[in-house]
Amino acid sequence: MTKTPQKKPGNAAKAPGKGSAGSSRVKSSTRNPDANARRQVAGGSTNDDVAAGYESAELRSLHEAERELFPPASPVPGQTWPTELPSPLSSSPDRPHVHASGLPPAPVASAPPAAEGGRNLGWMADLKLPDFPIRWDPRLVRYLEFFKDDPRGRSMLAIWHRRSGRYRTMVSTILRRKSVPEDLFWIAMVESGFDPAARSPVGALGLWQFMPETGKQYGLLQDRWVDHRLNPQLATEAATEFLADLQRRFGSWELAIASYNMGYAGMLGVVRKFNTNDFWTLARLEGALPWETTLYVPKIMAAAIVGKNLSAFGLSEDKMEPPVEYDEVVVPPGTALSQVASAIGLSTKEIVDLNLELRAQRTPPIDPNDKAEQKAKGAPSSEGEAAVGYPVKVPVGKGALLTQNMSKIKKNYVASERYVVRFGETVEQIANARGVASSKVAELNGIGPGEVVRGGTVLLVPAAKGGTVAAPTTSDKPVAIVPSDVFVYPDRKRVFYRVVTGDTLRDVATTFHVTVDEIRRWNEIDPAGRLQEGMTLQLFVPPDTDLSKVLSLSENQVRTIAVGTEDFFTYWEGQKGRRRITVPAKLGETIEIVGKRYGVTPASMERINRKNRNEVLKEGDVVVVYLPANSKKADPGAQADDPFAPEPLGPLPTPPAPGSLP
Repeated sequence: MTKTPQKKPGNAAKAPGKGSAGSSRVKSSTRNPDANARRQVAGGSTNDDVAAGYESAELRSLHEAERELFPPASPVPGQTWPTELPSPLSSSPDRPHVHASGLPPAPVASAPPAAEGGRNLGWMADLKLPDFPIRWDPRLVRYLEFFKDDPRGRSMLAIWHRRSGRYRTMVSTILRRKSVPEDLFWIAMVESGFDPAARSPVGALGLWQFMPETGKQYGLLQDRWVDHRLNPQLATEAATEFLADLQRRFGSWELAIASYNMGYAGMLGVVRKFNTNDFWTLARLEGALPWETTLYVPKIMAAAIVGKNLSAFGLSEDKMEPPVEYDEVVVPPGTALSQVASAIGLSTKEIVDLNLELRAQRTPPIDPNDKAEQKAKGAPSSEGEAAVGYPVKVPVGKGALLTQNMSKIKKNYVASERYVVRFGETVEQIANARGVASSKVAELNGIGPGEVVRGGTVLLVPAAKGGTVAAPTTSDKPVAIVPSDVFVYPDRKRVFYRVVTGDTLRDVATTFHVTVDEIRRWNEIDPAGRLQEGMTLQLFVPPDTDLSKVLSLSENQVRTIAVGTEDFFTYWEGQKGRRRITVPAKLGETIEIVGKRYGVTPASMERINRKNRNEVLKEGDVVVVYLPANSKKADPGAQADDPFAPEPLGPLPTPPAPGSLP
């Protein structure tokens, strides 16, 4: 199902010790939800306050079937919405009564209309109902018939029913503990097909398909090391709180479930626009709810009814898969999951599948002095802990073996320490400062080809000998090319910044506390263009600007050269083994004739002098010629290397990952 960026929930690691995704041992101490954000979602106090993307093949198939089951998504303009089906439940007092807050009276019981094919719906009267309100809407009935009678629907249900065993106990335990209807468990089926690695095209991730921002609000950590949206237990805790907050905001489970799909801000706007808080009314109004949302609520209801009536849908004989269970063992920061697998004689994939939240397939660096970070990442922080590490999940029964073989991991463990990348710093620069190859730093941190590491990223780097890192030295100051205009600010200091891949003018301006327009003027930059790696920007910043987290150079650390000056040409042409000379033209000569005298091609002479090769010069006109640095005054007709002859490009560098570009 396509999600809007307003909705989705994140992934996390459990505390050390034996755990189970199907166990009742559920801990929430490893998450730090934003309480104010939760109150904003809930529109006031939350329940807690009062009490103290890959879409599976089955989901794709369901979405395709929906387009057959529900054409069109809305009535043709000018026509009325199809008559609702009557409730298949009798009004007998010994039968359960279906209710929903704010709904209009149920239609009078009668046979289904002829337009519906005269189908017999009597079998629905014996169905057990879930623990949240049900409305016998035609879409709900259509879903139930699809799941019962259509081979595609039966096949999907069989797969999902078996797979649900992996997380049923764990999810139900959390829902029950939070006083939320346990049958909301089936939202996870519709969201991900019970696949904790599911990813949607819009960036929703995990069992409950959280979007990044919502996940962060509900305490699901996301950085280059971990993404707690991929942790089934922590994502379930967050989803439960999110659903509870939505219900508290809207007062009905229909709107809460619909808001989980389309975003609560969007739902608020729709309710206010159409001046009704009835989901079923909104589902009928033109331009109110997205088509997917009008189907989402009855689809959840249908799945919950199926879960209560396995025999009626032919699922009673299908056995569910066993719950996902595991042991947890704390290993050092930077430990590769392949090392863990090797230590206990399993494949790397088996360990990766249990630790999906570890994006680099390696445990993250953790600041031993930062208790908040230890708590967020699930690291042990109790008194007397020998060393800070990260809890890794392994199959049940393998925890003791991993602890026993921990020496094998530590034997190959490279002494490392936590390092926060400065803005503008590259992996190559970090590696050079440590005296190691950049490939070693990349391997230690699981940095893939083309991945750009941005400022603020936490990396593991080889420990510096003696406890300090020597700054790189060079015999010559780096050169900064600046415009010919001179800027003077008595109340500011000039610094220089070397652009890295992915930088934008806005990022640079924010980091140095200046404006985009100022950077444009100081460097003759087109704000619509993309900054290129290797460019150097001059910046005039307030004297109290904190640059400790930025890789920049002060004015006395660089050699500045203005564009177009003699120094400029001497520097750049000297880099290429050339020297620049000027010669006076003779009467009637062209730049082509002058160039031929020094062995320079007409095309190069045009580029150097910005004149047409056939333009007749006046006597004494100055003509610029580039010559090899070691050449003497050339004789007429002598040949010199063409300064603008094509040069071999050499191997192409690794392109940056698309996501790292602005």
